[in-house]
Amino acid sequence: MSLTDTGDWFSDCEDIAMAYREVADPERGLPPGLVPLMDRGCAMWAFIDCRTSDGQMWDWDPNLCCQGHALAPLEQTLAEWLTDWLRGTMPDGPYTHRELAARGCPAR
Repeated sequence: MSLTDTGDWFSDCEDIAMAYREVADPERGLPPGLVPLMDRGCAMWAFIDCRTSDGQMWDWDPNLCCQGHALAPLEQTLAEWLTDWLRGTMPDGPYTHRELAARGCPAR
């Protein structure tokens, strides 16, 4: 996500502010302070938690089970996540180190 409209984006959102406004809808059930950082496609997102000092990263993947279990913490800070991205080692997902919050989901 860019902070400005670059005219070249891979999301339906033009910038990070527009993406935040769309996901901040209370019906999505996302905690306040989570800001969408990367649209991974197929309704999947990577979020940064602005409530934490190290920028804990979260994964949103409603395809794994149900919307109630779509959000799960990644075992990465923003710095670690960006380092993996710069090295070209960040997986497209599902993340191998993702904590599966949906393990007990009956919809799974």
